[in-house]
Amino acid sequence: MKVMCEMYEAKCSSFWRTVITINKDNSTKLWHALHGVLGEVMSKVTGTKTADKFATYFRDKNDAVQASTVSMALSDVPFRATPTLAPSVNQFG
Repeated sequence: MKVMCEMYEAKCSSFWRTVITINKDNSTKLWHALHGVLGEVMSKVTGTKTADKFATYFRDKNDAVQASTVSMALSDVPFRATPTLAPSVNQFG
């Protein structure tokens, strides 16, 4: 039984490595494969999202905010000195 389990895991791992390698240049298919590896179910909400679409959305949103605030007066933010923290030698030890 242990041998069968190890063989199944090796086959599964090999399959997903191949799928990921084949789709390395296609972000949509790569995300689809990643969801498969993780065992996640893709929904209508998340199924069409890609890193490229997120980057485009974020850039467009940023451009819109900049355009809507370009004519606003600059805020006067007074300088305020703040203390610096000296790192201790054994800070995490």
